[in-house]
Amino acid sequence: MTFQQPVYAVDANTQTGNFMRLMLQSSTLGSQGVVLPTDCLVSPTNPGVGAGITIASGAVVILGQETAFQGSYYGYNVGNDTSLSIAATGGSPRSDMIVARAEDPTFSGSPWGGPASGQIIFPRVISGVAGGSTTPPGGQSCIPLARIDMPASTSVVQSSYVHDLRVVCNPQRIMQLYTASGPASPVQTTTVTTVQTWPPQGNWSVTIPQYATTAVIAWAVNEIEWGADTTVRANLWPLFGPTVTSPNLTTTPSLVSLSTTAAPYRHTIGGGSTVAIPAAMRGTTQTLQFAWQTQGNNGTMKFAEGSSIWLLIEFQQLAASS
Repeated sequence: MTFQQPVYAVDANTQTGNFMRLMLQSSTLGSQGVVLPTDCLVSPTNPGVGAGITIASGAVVILGQETAFQGSYYGYNVGNDTSLSIAATGGSPRSDMIVARAEDPTFSGSPWGGPASGQIIFPRVISGVAGGSTTPPGGQSCIPLARIDMPASTSVVQSSYVHDLRVVCNPQRIMQLYTASGPASPVQTTTVTTVQTWPPQGNWSVTIPQYATTAVIAWAVNEIEWGADTTVRANLWPLFGPTVTSPNLTTTPSLVSLSTTAAPYRHTIGGGSTVAIPAAMRGTTQTLQFAWQTQGNNGTMKFAEGSSIWLLIEFQQLAASS
C-alpha cells in the first residue's frame, strides 16, 4: 500500500489533479449531487412560450464513473445557464433528462466537450430516457438535475413538464426529541368546534436550523382519558406558530373517533408528517404546540396524571426551489 500525501501544502510543490479529485471524494464521503438546496434548479426560460430551459447558479459534486480511483469533480455554475433547449416532440411523448456531466479526456470512454476552454463539467440533455426515470444511464459521470416530460406534438416547455431530480450531496440533518408529562389536575378538551390549543403542556420553543428545508415529525399523546357516556370525534395535530388559529406551518391532523358506554378508558393518539419549511422560517425560533378541533361530537378528552407526550423532529436539508 502506498499513501499519497497532499504536498500542495508544502511550499514550491505541485499536486496532481487526480489526487485533488480523490481528496474531494473523501471529503464528500463518496456522495454526489448539488451542494446547497437551491443550487442548479432547472426551470423553463419562458414557460409556455419557448423551448429553452434555465439552470440556476450553484455548485455540484460529481463522482467519476469511468474508472476506479477517478475521484470526484467540483463545479460552480456562476449565474444562470441558458445554453440548453428541448427538442420538439412528434406524434409520441418523450422524456429528456437534464444532467451536469463531467467530461474528462484523461479517461477512456468519457466524452470531451471543451478542449479549447478546458471546461470539464457541462449541462447536457439526455434525450429519450424512460418515463419516470430519476437516475441517468449508467457509466456516465453525471448527476441528474431534472426530467422534462414533453407531451406529443409539443415544442414549448411548461413548468408542469419539469420534474426536479436534484439531491443534496451531503445534506445536514439533526433530530430533536420533545416530551411533556400530564398534570395532577386534568386538562379537558373543549366541545367548541373552532380550533383550540390542547393539551397546553405540549408547548415548546424550537429553533429551526438555517439549513433545514424539510421537517419529518412523529408524535404521540399517551394515556389520555375519555368519558363513559358519549362519542369523541376530533382532530389532533402539532403545528408551528404563536397561535393555533394562525399557524406559520401546520402538519397532518390525526382523527380521534371513540365511543363507549362503559367506564372511562385511556387512549393513545399518534401521527406523523413530512412538511416543507418555508425560507422565511429557517433560522427562526418558533412555538411548537398542539391543536384540537372537535368534529361534530361533544365527547371530551382529559390530559391528566399518567398522560404524556413525545414528539420527534428530524430537520433535513433537502433540495428545494427556494
